Amino acid sequence: MTRMFVATQVRVQKAIERLGDSEKGQGTLEYIGILVIAALLIAAVVGTMKTWDPTSTVQHWIDDIKKNVES
Repeated sequence: MTRMFVATQVRVQKAIERLGDSEKGQGTLEYIGILVIAALLIAAVVGTMKTWDPTSTVQHWIDDIKKNVES
């Protein structure tokens, strides 16, 4: 009876080792990770562009330059 338990334990340990050593599907996970990061970056840029008004910002910079030149 003990031999059966030991043999089963050895089989389970070997199966776990084989699963851990497998790199199958690793490339797919890496591509998914890259896509998630790219999507987050795009969302951040789009979110920033909605709240940022480049016309007023540039006009503010020009006004500051004029003030410094006139001073």
